Amino acid sequence: MNYIYLCIETKTKETMLTLFATKKTKAHKSHIMNLVQLAKADGKISKSESGLLVKIGERNGVSAEEVFEMVDASDDFFYKKPENDEQRFDQLYDLVEMMRIDGEVSPKEVQYTIEIAEKMGIRKAVAWILVQALVEGLAIGKSKKSLKRAASEYLFI
Repeated sequence: MNYIYLCIETKTKETMLTLFATKKTKAHKSHIMNLVQLAKADGKISKSESGLLVKIGERNGVSAEEVFEMVDASDDFFYKKPENDEQRFDQLYDLVEMMRIDGEVSPKEVQYTIEIAEKMGIRKAVAWILVQALVEGLAIGKSKKSLKRAASEYLFI
């Protein structure tokens, strides 16, 4: 009986914590889930992709345990749109970094990233240009700061 009560109490606390999660937490988890979906796009998540997921998760206040739970979770999730162009750029940058981490950039990964950019409110043609510019810029070693500056032509950063 005590065990059942404890489970119910724990579940209730988890539910309450979920209900009272901040908008920022939901936005971070939505971003991490986008990265998880991108990592899964080629059918497998490599060790380097897992490492990057954890690194970006921790940078955004999402624990490694939560990241791995998201990896195991259903493919259905709530998408939280970034609130400004700086967040849009940062999330696109992370997505492109995830695409490149295993040394292969598949057309499926590029298409998924463009779709996410469109969900962010970026027009399809602009999304394609931004994603390609980020892929090429990272390939030649451009800094995030210089890529952000270049992206400001398309975004209002």
